[in-house]
Order: sequence, then structure tokens, then C-alpha cells
Amino acid sequence: MKQIKIHNKFIGKNNPCFTIAEAGANHEGNLKKALKLIDAAVLGNADSIKFQTYKAAKLATKTAPKYWKDKKKNESQFDVFKKLDGLTNSDWKKIFNYAKKKKIICFSTPFDEESANLLHSLGAPAFKIASADITHIPLIEHVAKKKLPIFISTGMASLNEIKEAINTIEKQGNKKIIIMHCITSYPTKSEDANLEMIQTLSNKFPNYPIGFSDHTLGTNIAVYSTFYGSCCIEKHFTYNKNLKTSPDHRLSLDSNDFKKLKLELNDAEISKGVSKRKNFDSESEAVKYARRSIVTNKNISMDELITKEKIAIKRPGIGISPKFLKKVIGMKAKINLDNDQPIQWKDLK
Repeated sequence: MKQIKIHNKFIGKNNPCFTIAEAGANHEGNLKKALKLIDAAVLGNADSIKFQTYKAAKLATKTAPKYWKDKKKNESQFDVFKKLDGLTNSDWKKIFNYAKKKKIICFSTPFDEESANLLHSLGAPAFKIASADITHIPLIEHVAKKKLPIFISTGMASLNEIKEAINTIEKQGNKKIIIMHCITSYPTKSEDANLEMIQTLSNKFPNYPIGFSDHTLGTNIAVYSTFYGSCCIEKHFTYNKNLKTSPDHRLSLDSNDFKKLKLELNDAEISKGVSKRKNFDSESEAVKYARRSIVTNKNISMDELITKEKIAIKRPGIGISPKFLKKVIGMKAKINLDNDQPIQWKDLK
């Protein structure tokens, strides 16, 4: 598996799980809110913050139905996205400069070629291809030519569609790819998370790190994904869950949630251990005192014959191992032994 470097972080096996605070359009088209999202991501210890860069007019027709459920009727995708696309090129420059000042990795998902060009000009260290655009081969090709790392989400996609997208990137001489398992359902139910797919993607694309773009509520499923091999976690993110304009606020973690996620991911990482049993310092006392050994069942005099009735198998395990019981029976005591005393080989002859 390749290790993909994003700015000063590595993504891949034997590296800490890379975290993306997916701010998306939770800035609601407002620069001040975008900067607040950066501050919140820093506070939440996220490795990176990611936005979405688009213009509604280039993204959807004015009558395109929504593919998510909410309480707002008679509203198209265009209507929703138009409320969120108010950031200017100057605003985006300020966002990237602010993230640099705050020392957090900042990148975005471009939904058209012009947006990709803008992000590239602002020094974005990576791109994200949304699940909905995995079949948008012209956009993928355009982004791949920038030769930057690409996160590509696989929601709704068949293996053949994923292969076609990956091949498109590779044909541009770009092999800096992180494949993100994803379920395009908001929110995703636990029973729909399908984490086994992470291992399938690992087997089908062994050269690339596999991550998880998670739309379930809370942090549990994201953490579980690391046991299936996920090297990267993306979670929707907001600084205020009570905001309403963007439909993603209701799915999002805030700073405290993200801190919790980071701690849980660290616990998951350190608890994995290794594939072979090894000796742990934490078990050393248990090895001595929880296991059993052969002990005397009465006072035994020097030169006295050891019989089964004169010994027992008890804790602690600091004497002769129970597996040598038959060998001990029939030997003689080399010294006087007290009752209830663990027997050592040096005590016998």
C-alpha cells in the first residue's frame, strides 16, 4: 500500500488515522462562518478541514429533485445550493490563508473545472471527488492533471465505476489516490454502513489507502471502520448544530464531538496490537500469581518420597508447572519442605 502525503501528514498503513472535518457548505455562503468552522476544527483537533466549492448554476438544474429527506417541501437541489454558494474567489483566498495561519490542512471538493482551477491556484494540497461525481469522468480527468492527492468517494458506485474513475486518474500519471468507502444516505443507518466493503476495496485496490466518508450519526461506526482497515475518516462538521440553512448541520459533529472521535480513534489504534501473541508487561504479575504450580500438601522431610497425596496444584505460579505433575511424583525431597510451599526443581532429587 502506498503512503500518501498531504502537506505534513501521511495516510496509509502504520500511520495514525487521518481525520477530515467535512465543513462542506456549512459556512452557508458566509465568510465569517467559514472562518469560525476553521477555528472549531482546530479546537476539535482535526487533522484537516474540507469545504465544497461550487456554483449552484453549474451544479444542478433548477428543477432537480433533492435526494435527501427533510421537512422542506417544494424545494429543488438548486434552491438549496443557491443559498450556500455565496463565497467569492476573494473569500476563498481568505479562507485558505486563515487555515494556513491556524496551521490546519485545508482543501475542498470542486464540483466543476473552474472551481478546481481556483483551489489549485490557492495552494490546496489535495482534492476530493464527491460520490455523486465518480461518473463525471471529464471532471476527474481535469482534477487528476493537477497531480495532487485525490480523495475519491465511492457512494452509489459499482466496482466497475470505481475502477473506471481510478483508471482515469492513473492515466494522467497521478497515483496519489485515497479511496473512500461511502454510503450516500443522510443520515446513514448503522445497518447500512456496510463496513465489510472497506476490506473489499483493500483487496481490489491494494496499492491505495482506503478511508471512510461516514454519514452515520455519532462516532461509533467511524471508529469501528478502522478495524476493517480504514486509514482515513471524514465526518460532517459544524461549529453550531442549531444552524439550519445547510442540510448538513444535522449530521455534523462539533468541536467536542470531534475531540471525542480523535480520542476514540487513538484508543482503537493502540488497542489493535499485533497479529501474534506477545508478552505484555501488564500481564507479568498475573503470570506469576494467577497461574498455578505444584505445592506441598503437608510438611515433607528431606529424603521423603513425593506421592500424589502429599502435593496439590495451587496459585501462585512461581513453582514447578502443573504439567510436570507425573514427573514430580516419585521424586524425593532434597530439603525439608513446609506445608503449602511452592516446590522448585532445586528442592527435589
